[in-house]
Amino acid sequence: MNASRPIPHVIFSELTETLDRVRRMSVLSVNTMQQKKMLGLTMRQASAIGQVQMLMEKEPQGVALKVLAKQLSMTVPATSLLVESMVGKGFFERNPNPTDRRAVCIRLSEKGMELFDEVYANFHREIDAHSAVLTDEELRVLASISAKLRTQLA
Repeated sequence: MNASRPIPHVIFSELTETLDRVRRMSVLSVNTMQQKKMLGLTMRQASAIGQVQMLMEKEPQGVALKVLAKQLSMTVPATSLLVESMVGKGFFERNPNPTDRRAVCIRLSEKGMELFDEVYANFHREIDAHSAVLTDEELRVLASISAKLRTQLA
């Protein structure tokens, strides 16, 4: 570790670098057509696909724009532009909100779901391969640390 930087800074930097490598390897391991789809997206757009999928697990009818904006740490107007571009690319659908006529619900389209499934299947394979070096106890400690950090960031 770099002695001139505080240990938490080094650890978080190394963890970020490791996770980014796993993410990149998972994208490069998908087929060429899927790579072209993924590589044609900005990091923000790719992140939005994952966030919409995760939020749809709680809200199957779709995600409110304000909720997605908060999850992406973006303003509502910027998120609206992002959603518009993703609808245009065919990855998102925008439907009326059944409980609020002034709002819309954002969902992954079939194309968005297919991309998510393929990329995240590869991502999960990469995680499985790289986490195999950890013992069950190390995984429990990592899970505990992750949960503690998520709680603090919530």
